[in-house]
Amino acid sequence: MADVAESDIDSAELISVMSDTSSGSVQAKGDDGASVQLVEYRSYSRRWAILLAVSLLNFSNAINWVTFAPIANHAAKVFDTSLGNVNMLAIVYMIASIPVGFVVCWLLDAMGLVIGLWSGAALNGVGSALRVIAVVHLTNGHGLFWLLMFGQSLCAVAQPFGLFPPTLVAAVWFPSDQRAIANMLASMANPVGVAVGMLIPPFIVSESSASAMTRLLWITCIPAGLNILCTLSVTRKAPPTPPSASAEDHSMTFVAGLKKLLRNRTYHFLVVAWGVGLGAFNVLITLLQQYLCPWGYEDRVAGVAGGIMCLAGLIGSGVTSWYVDKTKKFVLTLKVCFMGASLGLSWFAMVSSARNQEVLIYASLAFFGFFGYGLLPVCLELGVECTYPVAEATSAGILWLAGQVAGIVLVIVAQTDILQTNLTPDEIKYSACVMALPSNSTAAPVPPTNMTNSALMVAGIAAGMVAVFVLFFRSSYRRVAAENGLRVDGPLQRHF
Repeated sequence: MADVAESDIDSAELISVMSDTSSGSVQAKGDDGASVQLVEYRSYSRRWAILLAVSLLNFSNAINWVTFAPIANHAAKVFDTSLGNVNMLAIVYMIASIPVGFVVCWLLDAMGLVIGLWSGAALNGVGSALRVIAVVHLTNGHGLFWLLMFGQSLCAVAQPFGLFPPTLVAAVWFPSDQRAIANMLASMANPVGVAVGMLIPPFIVSESSASAMTRLLWITCIPAGLNILCTLSVTRKAPPTPPSASAEDHSMTFVAGLKKLLRNRTYHFLVVAWGVGLGAFNVLITLLQQYLCPWGYEDRVAGVAGGIMCLAGLIGSGVTSWYVDKTKKFVLTLKVCFMGASLGLSWFAMVSSARNQEVLIYASLAFFGFFGYGLLPVCLELGVECTYPVAEATSAGILWLAGQVAGIVLVIVAQTDILQTNLTPDEIKYSACVMALPSNSTAAPVPPTNMTNSALMVAGIAAGMVAVFVLFFRSSYRRVAAENGLRVDGPLQRHF
């Protein structure tokens, strides 16, 4: 818009914008009603290849994250380690993302998308290969857990390289009426990967067998390899011509953006709500099998339940992305999704300790997944809206970091002894848990415990956060206002 003189268009005036989402020029009506040529906006077909590269990174990385969650007991036996150490294979993702996340935010801002995606694909590919080597090279009949953890850690370092770019790719490569959909497709590749990672392992590793574990880890290498091949086609960080008005504007530098975020109370509120919500999801993914197996549910039930949750979430995120792309009602949609996700989580916490209730478990997690994943692209887009012109990768990255911090805290607290009770002899008799070996394998196996209080605690924390968020959160849409020609440094409408 800098091409137009101030006499032609008042910068504080709402401008009538007409654009072609594929290509064409954008016009604005001045005070005299005459059309004034502004700039040509265009979207390129290569944007879909870039979106595919980001999606494959998120998909393959998520499979690696949850590979051992539905078969935790078998993994403990194959690698001759404790159940707590197996849980660390998932927790390391949350731990690594905190320091690495800040580096990724800076790297995407300073060096661009190409270096970020290439780095993520390489780390994820090497980590996947090391996981295979860890189980192929057996010592005394057991896999090398330290090598497995090293490979898993490399995959964990790769995670922010996939999670942070979707809002950036959507903003830089896609027109305004496709941004939420593009963000949804790239971001939801992560939960789709989680679904695959929860569904497949129990059907391949049905017993504590090193050969079965080897087959599983070879299979998980396939999407990582495809991601590397696809990422080689990403050679530009931005299109020659921007697809929208906001894509034409230059975002703040990483440091300047962080300073602005520190002063944005609306964003602080959103970070806390998102953090608690994502933290609760991380607990569920990490401990789902351990919540269910004491009550007679085999690993396959946990795997299917996790898969149903994620697939329902894919549908939910598609619905919410389409809706906010058309209506721009980010806040209302987000509040509805938070309430639905909280109800689903509370429902699961109440039925998870009842025997022979597979249908209710599947239904509760499908309900949670539909709304929980439905809020994911909406929250990321709202983070960009309320912080514009802060760089998209920075606002999204801080949100993901908050969720990982909350996830670490909640997963650790959820496993504390104070929230677990011993099973009665009759309950142990019906339990489907494999006795877990402690770190000192010469000691007696650790019996399974009742973790119902853990699930109820997580659901209670989430419900409290949702109540506060629904009652008090409101936000302006700064990017939408800028694209409509309004000044974003003045008073804007705040949405409840």
